[in-house]
Amino acid sequence: MLNPGTNQTVEVLMTKKILFRIAWALMPILIGGGLYAQQSAQDPLAGVWQGTMQTKIGPMDVFFTIEKKEGNGYIAKIDIPAQKVRNMPGTAVRFAAPDLVLDFSSFGIIFEGKVNSDFSIITGQFKLGEDRMALVLRRSAGVPEMRRPQDPQKPYPYEEIEVRIPNTQAGISLAGTLTIPSGAGPFPAVVLVTGSGPNDRDEALAGHRPFLVIADALTRRGIAVLRCDDRGVGKSEGDFHRATTVDFASDAQASWDFLIRQPRIDGHKVGLLGHSEGGLIGPMVAAENQKVAFVVLMAGTGIPGERLALMQVEAVSRTRGTGEAAIGKEQRFYERLFQIMKTQGNARAAEADIRPIITQTLAGMSETEKKELNMSEPSLIQDMTEYLADYPWNRFFMIYDPAPALRKIHCPALVLNGDKDTQVPADINLTAIEQALKDAGNSRVEIHKLPGLNHLFQTAKTGDPREYRRIEETISPAVLQLIGDWILGNVQK
Repeated sequence: MLNPGTNQTVEVLMTKKILFRIAWALMPILIGGGLYAQQSAQDPLAGVWQGTMQTKIGPMDVFFTIEKKEGNGYIAKIDIPAQKVRNMPGTAVRFAAPDLVLDFSSFGIIFEGKVNSDFSIITGQFKLGEDRMALVLRRSAGVPEMRRPQDPQKPYPYEEIEVRIPNTQAGISLAGTLTIPSGAGPFPAVVLVTGSGPNDRDEALAGHRPFLVIADALTRRGIAVLRCDDRGVGKSEGDFHRATTVDFASDAQASWDFLIRQPRIDGHKVGLLGHSEGGLIGPMVAAENQKVAFVVLMAGTGIPGERLALMQVEAVSRTRGTGEAAIGKEQRFYERLFQIMKTQGNARAAEADIRPIITQTLAGMSETEKKELNMSEPSLIQDMTEYLADYPWNRFFMIYDPAPALRKIHCPALVLNGDKDTQVPADINLTAIEQALKDAGNSRVEIHKLPGLNHLFQTAKTGDPREYRRIEETISPAVLQLIGDWILGNVQK
């Protein structure tokens, strides 16, 4: 969907917002730490490349890590240490010497450059929406390491294995990490399912790696954990931009199938833990696969996507003190966009329908209202471009109602939501999920509205997504304890 209130200046960095993308102004943040090592350059393009671009708030370092894929092609990640942007995965690398394109278009970013003959310099442009900034990249010893207090440090007291998971239905394979407790087993296990946007296996966001923290906490307690890069992201195969939630559910099912066959895993005690969009996917898989042992839904949704998206827009604007008149106009704007999304199956035709709505909406707003909503024609055009890049996903999400799948779940279910979640508001979604599970006749359900926690289950002040990177806590320790206790309590019954 289009991002509410995107500020389209060179100070804006597109980054993930669970269930829809959001942008916020860049602010300098000083960080400490060492370097995490450059990849071994077995290919002349592979390695860490660093450059400094000039923004309105001063110089800013950018790091691209390029790795050779198994077989042909490359993958890339971007780090912007000043913004605590860490390991943000790209969806494509296109290289035909000397031309190089690093595609992060789901976040509004593309780098286009030319590699010199000895592969020592890449000269190009960093494109952020309509903005262009010159950027010269040179080889770097590594990326400044950004650590959060809860990031686990090696050596781990358990086994960590790199795996590839075949999805024969889709004709792709996924790359992942399997962590297994020490000992002979067999162990209960869980597949972690990421939220929306192109996620790596750690669900890296705003300098945090919540899935790494969850996997570490659960594995230390005797639960094996499998987490994967999304299709088309990192080392996983596939096309992210053409995928919908149904495709990601297929990947989650393939991961579950893989996990139950592994040595030292108890195939009768393997469940799913999904965060945000993953909280949609878990029920989709469990509804069709009665052998799923349990589901954990973290900020999962219980209402149709269009209704949720309108609530998201309103909730975020309210946390920022936006006036009622401006909120009303914003709501009408998105209602019109969502109607197009539901009825128009072609992205290019949708673009033609959206452009006049942008013009009409801005014409009907005062300058004060535009400022309150941080809306301008360039910002909305950029939002539209990003929205169209992932049009199949956006359109499916807007139409999809999770209730029918929830009504088919009969395994134990733990449902969690923070009361400061502005992306998946707790009350209405918990109520809807509870009712659907009750309709299923499922009596093995535990539901918690957790005070003071946001969409990432961090202890928060407002729940505004702009807080995510400023909060040092990756995930509340109480939530980690609750999840571990509940899984162990249910698989031991």
